[in-house]
Amino acid sequence: MSKLINFRQPKELPYNPSNVDIRQQTLTVGNIVSMIVHEEIELWTESDFQRAKGLWTSKEKSRLIESLLMRIPLPVFYLDGSRRPWKIIDGLQRLSTFVDFIIYGNFALQNLEYAKEFEGFTFNELPFAHRRIITNTELLAYIINPGTPESVKFNIFQRINTSGVKLNRQELRNAYFSEFPSLFLRRLASHPLFIEMISSQISLKRMKDKEFLLRFFSFLKYRPLYQPPMDDFLDICMEQLVAQTDSEIKQIEDTYDLALQTCNRLFGSDAFKVWKPKLNRWKPAPNIALFEAWTTALSNLPRAFHRRLINNREFLINRYREAFDEKNFVNSITSGKTSIEGVEIRFYIINSLIEISL
Repeated sequence: MSKLINFRQPKELPYNPSNVDIRQQTLTVGNIVSMIVHEEIELWTESDFQRAKGLWTSKEKSRLIESLLMRIPLPVFYLDGSRRPWKIIDGLQRLSTFVDFIIYGNFALQNLEYAKEFEGFTFNELPFAHRRIITNTELLAYIINPGTPESVKFNIFQRINTSGVKLNRQELRNAYFSEFPSLFLRRLASHPLFIEMISSQISLKRMKDKEFLLRFFSFLKYRPLYQPPMDDFLDICMEQLVAQTDSEIKQIEDTYDLALQTCNRLFGSDAFKVWKPKLNRWKPAPNIALFEAWTTALSNLPRAFHRRLINNREFLINRYREAFDEKNFVNSITSGKTSIEGVEIRFYIINSLIEISL
């Protein structure tokens, strides 16, 4: 098992305040759009970051542009200028709107409150003077300087999350660790069996599929070190993905593939679902706690035993359904799923089921 290095100390400040190195900078809308177009600022695409497109309505986008036309100051933007390209910490939807309107002409103004004479106008259809008002509008940005420690940057990234629809923790992780960790989770999410058993049955709008997979990795590598809260544990494990060697990644992917194949052979479309004894049926949606427990347990099972488990499928399923009569087990995958006791109970029961079914 890999060592889990926590970059935050419990019950202490997560960093030395003297390490916070942030500058104030004024940029025009035209400047910042140009930086995005020339990839000096990273604007996530829908495949990279599922909330980058389609979160705001046309009305909300139009009202933002109307604010520029009315010369109303906008809230500050936060950017990570410590790496290239710069990352957007806060202001993603506003900057996406600027690019969509000015560069791509993806929407026309509508539902304006005051500048009604511009209803239905795209950027290029606005009078030249009004286009200049938009592009010359000054924006205040706080920019993290190079040399700022990672622990400081990630904590700022989590705290500075002030948009109307806040990023959830998995979206924050995916945005901050947007290189290998996010690419790795995306690769796991593209597995046909994961799509069939998980992605096709849950909402993907808030990166729930990536959280399923991060929990698999986290418990596969670091389960004995688990301490709640779950989100803090997952934050740390997301960072640890960077430290995995090529051979470790290959092993994780191989065992993940085998675990999914075995779960599919055992449960089919009912994999990772909760059995309802009184109704004599499975619940419709997969359960994240069952997913992490089954995939982790099967990933740790020697390959030679998987066939034996499949051959004893009927026995295993009958014993598994009986487990849902036990209150402790049900609590461990529902209300108590993030407690240490809940984690231990569900892993113990599923590992025991596998053992008696071999």
